[in-house]
Parts: sequence; structure tokens; C-alpha cells
Amino acid sequence: MSRPTTWVVIPVKPLRGALRRLTPALEAPVRQELQVAMLTDVLSACAGAAELAGVMVVTSDPRAREMAERIAGARVVPDHAPPRGMNAAVVRGLVAVAAAGAEAALVLTADLPLAQPEDIAQLLAAAPPGPSAVLVPSRDGTGTNAMLLRPPAALSPRLGPDSLARHHAQAERRGLALALVELPRLALDIDTPRDLAALMARGGTGATLEACTRLAMAGLLEAGSAL
Repeated sequence: MSRPTTWVVIPVKPLRGALRRLTPALEAPVRQELQVAMLTDVLSACAGAAELAGVMVVTSDPRAREMAERIAGARVVPDHAPPRGMNAAVVRGLVAVAAAGAEAALVLTADLPLAQPEDIAQLLAAAPPGPSAVLVPSRDGTGTNAMLLRPPAALSPRLGPDSLARHHAQAERRGLALALVELPRLALDIDTPRDLAALMARGGTGATLEACTRLAMAGLLEAGSAL
């Protein structure tokens, strides 16, 4: 049986307001540079994943659009104006990839600094046949950091706090075959200073870790925690 045609959907908020939960520790220019680095890592992982038929980025940010096209050869669909949140942006992307002929859609957030092409390949390989969903839990086991939907409209996205339980329940209600896949690199998204500390403790390569070194991130976090 041939593998379904799969596109990835990546929602990207305006970069100028990125990573607001890190505001107590990091000033806006640092947060924006950090988000640019993480988006670079996510797009690079997608560009290296031969299993993907295409990349669809949902954003109205000009810099994010340029990055998506340059790094991953992505198509870009504008977000709602004004933005209606991440889930509304994902829906817009899912509609666009379905129109482009996708039989399945992989949804990734833009704050996964450790993402690698091998993670994407492993996730796609875990998909059950037929209508299905594959969910990748966040590090704390409550969020959804990635999900593979076959077909793209198999689930209505409910990203955010406690999204894993909501997606799981929705899949059961809809009678979808469901797989939960633990992928440690995709499990680490960056919302809080603790997440950043975990990233730096883990180490490795990539644009985000390079940015953390260049920005002396450990010192910034320490100074922020003392405020």
C-alpha cells in the first residue's frame, strides 16, 4: 500500500510579539530572535524530510513568509486579519493543503528547536491505515506538540493547555484509529524559562542553541529570575 501524500502545516504568529510567556525573563528583541531561530530549526527539519510532499506555513508576518519560502520552499497562506489564534490558523492551513491534494496533514508548532527530519519520518511511519490521528505529547504529557491527521480534516485542532486529552477524546468520538508517539525532541517546546533551561542542558546543534549561546541566554534567564 502506498504512503498517503502528506503536507505539513506550521502556524506562525507575528514575530514581533513572539514568546510572550517569556516576557518576565527576556526583552522583546531577544524573544523575537529566539523565535526566528526556532522557526529556522522547524523549517530546516521539514526541508530535510523526504517523506513530505509540501510545506504550508500560515502567517501574515513578512519575515516569517520570507523564511518559509527560502528555507523550506513553502507555500504561505495569510493568517486571519486580525489573527484569531493558533487553532484558527491551523484550520486555514488544513483547508489549504487539502485543496493542494494532501491526503494527510502533519501539524507542527513553530517552537520545536530540536526537531529533526528523522522525527518526522518516525511520526509518519507510525500512522495507522485509513482515517487516523497520530499525536505527539508535550514534555509534561498534557499538550500536543505535533499531530498527523488523515485526512486533513480528521480532527478539529484544539491546541493549547490540556490539548492532548481533548484531541484523544475527539478521535474516539469520531472513530479514528489513534496512535500516541513519544518523540523526545518534538516533546520539547519553548514556553517558559524552565523549557529554555532544559534545552540548554540537553545541548546539541541547531539555530536555536546557537542563538542561546550568542545571546548568553543562561545569564539572561538568571538575571530575569532575580527580578
